[in-house]
Amino acid sequence: MPDSDHSLDTIVGKRQSFLESLEKNSKDKCELETDLDISRSTVDRGIRELSNAGLVTSTNSDYQLTLAGRTALTAAQQYHRRLQEIDSGRDLLSTLPSGIDIADVFLDGASYAQASPEIPDRIIRYLFDSIESADVFRGVSPVALAGYLDEFYAVTTANGTIVKHVVDEDVVETLLAAPELRSGFIKQAQHDRVSLLSGDISFNYGLWIVDDIEAGIVFYTDTGVRGIIINDSDAAIQWAHNQWESVMADATSIHQSTPQVANSEISGDSRMENTVSSTEDIDVDSNLETNSNTETTDKTGAQTEQTAESDSASPHEDQTTQADTETSEFQDNSGS
Repeated sequence: MPDSDHSLDTIVGKRQSFLESLEKNSKDKCELETDLDISRSTVDRGIRELSNAGLVTSTNSDYQLTLAGRTALTAAQQYHRRLQEIDSGRDLLSTLPSGIDIADVFLDGASYAQASPEIPDRIIRYLFDSIESADVFRGVSPVALAGYLDEFYAVTTANGTIVKHVVDEDVVETLLAAPELRSGFIKQAQHDRVSLLSGDISFNYGLWIVDDIEAGIVFYTDTGVRGIIINDSDAAIQWAHNQWESVMADATSIHQSTPQVANSEISGDSRMENTVSSTEDIDVDSNLETNSNTETTDKTGAQTEQTAESDSASPHEDQTTQADTETSEFQDNSGS
């Protein structure tokens, strides 16, 4: 086993600046001394260590990276980039359970946003900004923020977005049982571009996918949104699709599973001109390839109690449905 002082990771970590200086062009020792702003003796030691490790070679008096040197530098740069990404999301990630079901590919290259105590609602703008110009929006909501139902509905339907959204079955019951939420939820379910489904959601974070170009996750606290992670890499979007499809496998159209939705009539301005009777009326998969909706409604029906309290408090603050679990999902067009 090599001496730890002479191991590749030790040498690369110690002499990474040399490797980066030689990354694009070869240099002699004088040029390295000037470029790195170090003494000649330090240049001599660095070149000797890198040469002995097979990372640098020389032609006449010029030094350049070997293939091993270029590969080692790339690995070191990727490592540090990854650490910087984790550091940017550390405040949010450190609050989540260690066993939470989120793949590393979704975190690799992701952007993080955490709610601030001063402006807790501002975090939801990230979700709305993501979906406002979407053609197709897919979502999974184990919980719902009742205070944002109408706004989410307005954002997703204003520009012709096709919505396919799975809401936890307990949340559906809670929304339909609350007089102040029932009509708005039914109106969403009856919209001609909205397909609402009910299912048993095994994870406790909100998930959305927009047009196969971006995916996001929403985390909740007992009082609102904890934070959001967004990623547009192919691997992250594929993972989000797998999560969404796992929920879709056992999901049922709310029109089929909930008679009060199928039989309800919304009168006046709230009645939509066109209605859908089943999820098959909206073929999202053949239309556009992605749609994600993230609302949040907890699995315990706590939303009805919090909504009642909202008469004397901020509607965005007290209408969160939560239960024994801490996290909760974004409220979006489907009323979750």
